[in-house]
Amino acid sequence: DGVPEASGFAPTEEVQRALSQEIARQSGTAELSLAQGSIGDGWGGDVALLLSTLATLDEWSLSVNGMAFTATGTTEDAAKEESVTALLSTDLPGGMSGTVDITRTTRLLDAATLQPVIDQIADCGPLVQQSAPPEGYAETDRIVVSGRLADNGSRVRLFDALRAAAGDREVVIDAEILNPALCLIETRLPSAPSGGFDIGFGFGDSADPNPSGRYFVGENPVIDVKIPAEVTDGFLYVSVLDVSGHVFHLLPNQSRPDNSVASLRGGQAGIVPVRVAYGLAEAQGTSNLAFTVDASSLGKSKVIVLYSKAPLFATLREISEPAADYAQALADLVTSGTAAVATLDSRILTTAQP
Repeated sequence: DGVPEASGFAPTEEVQRALSQEIARQSGTAELSLAQGSIGDGWGGDVALLLSTLATLDEWSLSVNGMAFTATGTTEDAAKEESVTALLSTDLPGGMSGTVDITRTTRLLDAATLQPVIDQIADCGPLVQQSAPPEGYAETDRIVVSGRLADNGSRVRLFDALRAAAGDREVVIDAEILNPALCLIETRLPSAPSGGFDIGFGFGDSADPNPSGRYFVGENPVIDVKIPAEVTDGFLYVSVLDVSGHVFHLLPNQSRPDNSVASLRGGQAGIVPVRVAYGLAEAQGTSNLAFTVDASSLGKSKVIVLYSKAPLFATLREISEPAADYAQALADLVTSGTAAVATLDSRILTTAQP
């Protein structure tokens, strides 16, 4: 356990005293008696050298018989393994020699000790360790962390912090990079299961779908939300959390205030698509919302679909509002208990330069 215990014989009172003091310095105990017979003058110095050298290891044992010794030990440090083995494998200054068996060991790294490091940097909801070994990480194991982060700076800080704690273990940050505005909403969104409301992306100038959800400057995104066949009542709320830090309410809003599922279905059964962002030509001459991607706000936005059995808000919200205001409104829903979000679905929309 790293605390030395010495027993046996010493050739002289001076050596007995010196060895006892060395053992005590290492917080150990010594029961040494004076030996009879002659022994080399260098015995005491060599044993002291053995003790001080082996004390650098994690665990060790030493047996001395005359001018011969047997030393064993373990260490996690490869450099210590090599240096101690090299030093004790040659004849010592006082003439003592022996056998040495120093092995390198790997201590398991408890996943629980890493979580506070991870939690301190988490800025976009919880971060989790993927497939963390219950017994701890071996030296050859990978430490994989997943979740969401607000920016690449957070990713770098998390990686550096884990590398400092992981030793030689590989660290992988498998986190989705969002932005501070999205992360603010993420932390305030009510806890609700998916409702199966599929969010489809397309283009205003063609009938082609956009399965990647990636749009370039100048393109005209079209967004459809499909109402599941089994959902026939309640209310639908569709918003875009923009990279600029604003929330745009696609449904309901002042130009389209009716968000009841019954009205949106219009008497249709089965799965019903509801368009919430239109092509430019389709929206011309109407109050329907349409937009194109401009270079002023590029990055990741999130389309959020909330479904509730009763209206969530007493009045219509402005068509655009700061993300912080909407985040607070969502938090107030949870604390007040006046209305409940039954389901929540979302999808990332990415805008970029071509």
